[in-house]
Amino acid sequence: MRLIATDLDGTLFDRDHRPSSRTAAAVNAAREAGIRMVAVSGRSHFGGAELAVSTGARLEWFIGSNGGHRLHYETGVLEERLEFPAELVDELFEALPDLVGPVGFGWELEDDIVFDPRFVELSPISIHGTPRVSARSTPEGLTGVGKIFVAHPEITTRDLVDHVRPHVGDDTIVTTSGATFVEITPVGADKASGLARLCQLLGIEAGEVVAFGDNQNDLTMLAWAGRGIAMGNASVEVRDAADEVTGSNVDHGVARVIEEILA
Repeated sequence: MRLIATDLDGTLFDRDHRPSSRTAAAVNAAREAGIRMVAVSGRSHFGGAELAVSTGARLEWFIGSNGGHRLHYETGVLEERLEFPAELVDELFEALPDLVGPVGFGWELEDDIVFDPRFVELSPISIHGTPRVSARSTPEGLTGVGKIFVAHPEITTRDLVDHVRPHVGDDTIVTTSGATFVEITPVGADKASGLARLCQLLGIEAGEVVAFGDNQNDLTMLAWAGRGIAMGNASVEVRDAADEVTGSNVDHGVARVIEEILA
């Protein structure tokens, strides 16, 4: 085993949205044993990278936006970032309301996320517990959009994924991290692809990777890794797809497996 990749929310993070002390210690023990440690999250680097190491876990890379960008912790360099063509962002903004109903939009930029008024109305509180603020009514003039958020007043998140997918084309990926909205990313910005690109640089094969996750956006990564492990709190879809199931995030499920690997 040469590399461990882990989702954050519902996986590496406990209820406080940080790794527990036991989990951080397990991450560091793996590093000392020569195993590469990588966070792979739906969060952006500016919304999750610092939290992932806030209790002392010495992670090496942060792959964010479901595989859309990669930050190297030691250097602080954003090594890659996938973006939508500006015209596609505008096209989706114009087309989706007519196709799936009165949706709200958010757009992730390199160092910020902006929302339209409808999105703020439908999803007023962020994962951090802070109120969202509407920054603009349209994406006109925006460049460097790496992820698009879409919320609907009536359709459930998982059903909204199925409603949106047929209308966005083969050059986009639609998924959910379990939040109150769906996430659209450019082709290549899924967790398996983002992790595979890093592993190729490191000369690591899929069979040498252990991956942890709990939600729909983790499915590609769990399928790609040689050993895909679902959390005990994972959705049924993820538990059924994984090679095995560990304890929940609040029961130190990631730490338990790492401790077993190192025993």
